[in-house]
Amino acid sequence: MLMLMSSLLAGYAPSAEAAQIVITEAVQVVDGGQVNDRMAAVGSDDDGNIHVVWSRNTQHLYYSMLDARASTLIDATQISNPGSHRAWHPDIEVDGAGMVHITWTDTASQYAIMYTLLDPSMDDMDGSPADDAVISLVDDFVVSQRDQDRDWPALALDSLGSVHIVWQDAYEQLGKYYNQPQVYYSMLDIDYVSREAITAIDDTLLTPIIGHKGHPDVAVDADDFVQIVWDDTRGGKVEFAAPIDTSGSMYQEWGDMCT
Repeated sequence: MLMLMSSLLAGYAPSAEAAQIVITEAVQVVDGGQVNDRMAAVGSDDDGNIHVVWSRNTQHLYYSMLDARASTLIDATQISNPGSHRAWHPDIEVDGAGMVHITWTDTASQYAIMYTLLDPSMDDMDGSPADDAVISLVDDFVVSQRDQDRDWPALALDSLGSVHIVWQDAYEQLGKYYNQPQVYYSMLDIDYVSREAITAIDDTLLTPIIGHKGHPDVAVDADDFVQIVWDDTRGGKVEFAAPIDTSGSMYQEWGDMCT
């Protein structure tokens, strides 16, 4: 079951009661019954409509659209293509034209970072599920798929409509970083005529240093600079541990080894 709540915080206050900032009570987005709906992400458009994407049974990706009063316009709709999939950790962004950009990880075989573009205006928005083939302008585009693990994608849009995607990725061509997860970046341009995503900047390693990098997020500022944040273990303490014989029988041997 997925839930949604809207809130508004006017001005700054050190603390606030829930009644001061909560506009709506929790609203049920979808009740999947026996299925496992999880890993939800949400975006909104200029009309206040709410767009939700999530993973169902960690297999397929689903999408729903609600209006500003949380009434369902598009019910739960499978937007990953038929077949064997393992959908994880989606992220969503809605542009100024109401187009819905979504990225996620598919772990069904070689782990892949995926992207799709939806135009919900192509549906009649009568509260029933949409047809993925109708509302998908760019259909299940593979951003990156290679050896090793990759996950936790995030996306943001710039003022020209280009799509900026970051993710953590254990692939490393030269093997210098011991397959520890690093942060990668790619940029897509959308051809709305041919309904294609065009790779403007291919997989780019942003963190070429030993250490575990993970869970990146991305934003684009008013000057179209791409801001990226992630967690990082560089500079952490690395310790060496060894057994010590305190009986005295190994003192000479330990001394010889240290020498």
